[in-house]
Parts: sequence; structure tokens; C-alpha cells
Amino acid sequence: MVMANPSLLLQSIFILFIIFLLFKSSILAIDFSFHNLDSWNSSSSNCCLWDKVTSGSPSNSNSTSTSSVVIKLHLFNLSAQLMPSNLLAPLFFIRSLRMLDISQNSINGQIPALKFGNLSNLVHLDLSSNEFNGSIHPQLFQLRHLQYLDLGSNKIQGGLSPRVGSLQGLRMLNLSSNLLSGELPEEIGNLIKLQQLSLRSSKFSNAIPSSILYLGELEEIDLSNNTLSMEIPTHIGNLSTLSSLSLGNNKLTGGIPASMQKLNKLNSLDLEGNMLIGEIPFWLFNFKELKEL
Repeated sequence: MVMANPSLLLQSIFILFIIFLLFKSSILAIDFSFHNLDSWNSSSSNCCLWDKVTSGSPSNSNSTSTSSVVIKLHLFNLSAQLMPSNLLAPLFFIRSLRMLDISQNSINGQIPALKFGNLSNLVHLDLSSNEFNGSIHPQLFQLRHLQYLDLGSNKIQGGLSPRVGSLQGLRMLNLSSNLLSGELPEEIGNLIKLQQLSLRSSKFSNAIPSSILYLGELEEIDLSNNTLSMEIPTHIGNLSTLSSLSLGNNKLTGGIPASMQKLNKLNSLDLEGNMLIGEIPFWLFNFKELKEL
């Protein structure tokens, strides 16, 4: 094992030190009463030990360095003051980041997706419960290591790009409670490792894409409170790992597919507020795990 060059290590720590203090000063310029990052100060020069910062070994498996890098930033619920998205600019220099949580911060403006492209090691990205607007730039879908992406509860508009299908390692996708509209792309079926999909309370329309049936590891689907139409996919019962299915308050037509009786792990089912026809199948009441109908 090769020891890290001490001078390079000090240089990288100093750069992080400057980055973090720039970020903190940007918030203080807006919120004078801000105290959530009090440990980020010049009296403690090792920023890897500061609150809301987690360090670890580099993600590069070929690295022989014994030094630590910043891999996680837990920056949720820092301030209730409205803050511009360019405040995030210093963070995009921390290329070692694998997890970034800046949820619940009233950050407004467009998501700086091109800048997020610098954070190519990200596995977990949570931008939920802010005031982000504009569209989702396709560049965000080039973060090929992402497993968790939460953009819920913002004011994001426009459609969902077919490039979302590039995130083939994704396990959780939440775009709920936005102003997204248009058709759901067939490419969503490329997310074969997806376990949770929440697109509720937006303006998605037209049919539920048949490619959703390729998502064999799905445990939860929430497409409720949209304007989805046409019929529920006939073979939706092939998603045998489903425990929660929410399709309520759309414009779905036709009957309840018979294949759904194969969903023996289902504990929550919501189909209300649609235009479904026919009788309620007797087998719905035979689900042993079903607690909410």
C-alpha cells in the first residue's frame, strides 16, 4: 500500500476547507440567523470531521492511497429562507461525493444538471422538498452510478426524458408532487433494478407504458393523482414482488386485470377515482397480506 503524499493531502484538505466555507458564507448572506453549520469554521481545519460530513476511502478500487475523501454530505433542512440554486456551486468541486442530500431547503431556480455531471460518483441524490423549477435536464440522467434519485415535492415542469432509461442501476425514483406532464417514456422499462417508483401528483397522461412490466424487482408503484388513461396493463400481475400498487385518481378504463390475483405479496392497493368498469373481483378479498384497499 502506497502512503498518500503529505503535501498533496494537505492541499486537498485546504481546497475542501475553502469550498465548505464558501458554501456556508453563501447561506449566511441570505439567512443571518443561520447556525446549522457552526462546526464549519476556521478553528477546526480538518473539514472531514465537521458535522454533516462523512469521509471514507476513494471509490476507485484501484487506488492505493490511505487518505480519506469526503463521500457524503447530509445538508437537509439547513434553512427555511428561499435560496438560489447557484448557492450549490462550490459543492460541484467535490468529485468524490457518493451521497448528497440537500432536501427540505427552499432552494429555487433550475436544477444545475450540467454541474451535477461533475459528481460522476454519486450513488444517492436527494433534492426533494425544495423550490426547484424548470425542466429536468437530460444530463442528470448521465450519473450512471445512481441508485437513489429523489426530486419529489418541487415545481419541476416539462416531460420526462427517455434518457431516464440510462439509469440502469437505479433502485428508487421519486418524481412525485411536481408539475411534470406528457407521456411516460417506454424507456422507463430499462430500469430493471428499480424497487420503488413514485410519480404521484403530477400531470402525466396517456397510457401506463407496457415496458413497466420489465421491472421485475418493483416493490412499490405510485402513479396516483395524474391523468393516466387507457387500461391497466393486462399482465401487471407478472410483477410478483409488488407490495404496494397505487393507481388512484387517474382516468384509467377497462376492468381490473385477472393477472392481479397473482400479486400475493400485495398489502396496499388503490384503484379508486378511475373509470374502471365491471364488478369487483372476488379474489381481491383473498389476499392474505392486503391491509389497505
